[in-house]
Amino acid sequence: MCIVKTLLLSALAFTTGLWVATATRAECQIQLSEAQIDYAPLTRGELLSFPGNTLTSSELRIGEARDLNMTLVCDRPTLMALGFSGTARDGESYRFGADGRAMLRLHDVFIDNQPVIIDSAGQRGVAMAFTPGRSLRFWQQERLATGMILRGKITVTAWVPAESSKGNERKSWELTGAFFTGGTLN
Repeated sequence: MCIVKTLLLSALAFTTGLWVATATRAECQIQLSEAQIDYAPLTRGELLSFPGNTLTSSELRIGEARDLNMTLVCDRPTLMALGFSGTARDGESYRFGADGRAMLRLHDVFIDNQPVIIDSAGQRGVAMAFTPGRSLRFWQQERLATGMILRGKITVTAWVPAESSKGNERKSWELTGAFFTGGTLN
């Protein structure tokens, strides 16, 4: 049985005190409820016990999806956009370890305590995945939202190739990246 040790570094850039400038030059601080998710050691048998994972699966989901709370606080009202910078695995997910993948989905977003619609490349919804090379924009009352405080939840889901869970060696899996404000508004 292989023990798969997984560690997800969700973004080194959101340590307390990090300040970034948005397009309107407002000073903004990003805070996460956790900067690191540790899935702990897992055997292949434990991975196979999670819903959706089977012996014939090409990849295995690592446990349950994890939720993080995110807060973006700016010193004055500003047009808000948010993205994640990490190594792309494909157009919808980020590289997790050597050949795994992770998805980050933003939902339950409020700007100044008002709900928003999330926009990514012209698609809108109340939940949206962060995708490599794109920023998420936010809409309220049919216009781009401005405000000082954005609150939302980020759901992190990770998978590893089924072949990687075979054997007896211990493996470590990481996703590194950083959330950022502003950026490419597409």
